[in-house]
Amino acid sequence: MKPSLLSALKFIALQGGTRHSVHISSTALAEMLDISQQSASRKLIELENSNYIDRKLAQGGQIVGIKSSGITALKKEFTEYQLIFGNLDKVKINGILEKGLGEGGYYISKEGYMKQFKKILSWTPYKGTFNIRLDESQVPKIEAIKAAEGILIEGFEQEGRSFGKAWIFKCTLKGNGNLIEKAAIIAPKRTHYKNVVELISPHFIREKLNATDGDSFEVDVEL
Repeated sequence: MKPSLLSALKFIALQGGTRHSVHISSTALAEMLDISQQSASRKLIELENSNYIDRKLAQGGQIVGIKSSGITALKKEFTEYQLIFGNLDKVKINGILEKGLGEGGYYISKEGYMKQFKKILSWTPYKGTFNIRLDESQVPKIEAIKAAEGILIEGFEQEGRSFGKAWIFKCTLKGNGNLIEKAAIIAPKRTHYKNVVELISPHFIREKLNATDGDSFEVDVEL
């Protein structure tokens, strides 16, 4: 949504438009947005044409109510501000399953990691990761997850090489009509994938959810 339309929608919401129809003056809206009255009227028409509001003319202005799609747009804005200021205790992300390169399974299967997983999570992960690719709109949520404290998995030495730190975030995974309650996102200290999250679980997730590449999944992450 264009910023000017979102501002107009917020103005309506502040008058009570999310709860009931309200009387809106295009003059008042114009003053708030610092635009002409004609431009303010056009904003209301555009919001109506975009299915964000219901609108009808009335004496001295218009009677306006925000529709469910408009409330969804405002909630999205609210969530993004919560991400910025760190007020969320959970984040919901959505993405598409893609095949990994096998690196995640190699690393998490190391004894130094497995011992910590079992102690912290009270379950032992299947030796492989479930990789979900997110679109650009989900990146702020990924950054919020990375900024959260998470549960630290310590690095260690094994087989003559160093294995680095990682952080895990407990989550649930939903898709194909099924739910996995025991799961966690693992975020290595070093990662090349900005838009990909890797999940671990005691289950072989692909089999448990009858999942194939390209399927959509929803993850509820605890911060």
